[in-house]
Amino acid sequence: MIIGTPILIGFYFTISQFGEYWWFIFGLFIFLFSLLLGRLAPLLIFPLFYKFEPLDNESLKIQISDLCLNNNISIKGIYSFNFSKNTKKANAAFTGLGKAKRIIISDTLLDNFTEDEILSVFAHEPGHYKKKHILKLIALSFVLTFSGLYAVSVLYQYFVSISGYVNIQQISALPVLALLLSGYGLLTLPISNILSRRYEREADKFSLSVIKKADIYISVLEKLSKQNLSYKTPNKIVEFLFHSHPSIEKRIQNAAKYTYN
Repeated sequence: MIIGTPILIGFYFTISQFGEYWWFIFGLFIFLFSLLLGRLAPLLIFPLFYKFEPLDNESLKIQISDLCLNNNISIKGIYSFNFSKNTKKANAAFTGLGKAKRIIISDTLLDNFTEDEILSVFAHEPGHYKKKHILKLIALSFVLTFSGLYAVSVLYQYFVSISGYVNIQQISALPVLALLLSGYGLLTLPISNILSRRYEREADKFSLSVIKKADIYISVLEKLSKQNLSYKTPNKIVEFLFHSHPSIEKRIQNAAKYTYN
């Protein structure tokens, strides 16, 4: 509701006020809203659902800070959060954009993994920033958003013209627009996922180059697979269409190969 409501309001406003140019205005709104959300979510939204506290493990904090410093990544702090109140899954991530980046580590990761294991999990994340994956994905999102909205607007306009509706703002025609938008999303999802899986492989390689302990990384992947209840070898078609990460089995195989480099 927090995110969906302003999007729905923005959508209805643009299509009612800007007519055939709704796609461009709404595209700008979505793109800017996403950037704003990425910057504000760690500060305003995440704390509504979880309790964040500064990481109290000084040894781990120093190792993570050094890793960021050595890769020219500025951060505002390192925090733990009570992920265990909702799930047993473990995670560590950057949140935010620019100088608002924070590192968050779930209590489920801190409580069940060693420092070396946690560092190997986290070392994957700076790889995304070092390789500029975030900027590249933002650029892809920009292209897909505007091209998709334009294509959908053309199809929707054609549908309205042949179906006897008064105009594109007519409420009874909007479900068709929603269907077209959903269809476009499904068509482009595999494109985004192909690129995302490639970036995940690159981030894995970065992590291995930093920790230089492939055996620990493989062990972590095995433990994460069990704790997060992930399928190690999902159906290939399902993985291709819907998975943003390579399968655990493929990541383990790639890490094992890295041992011999």
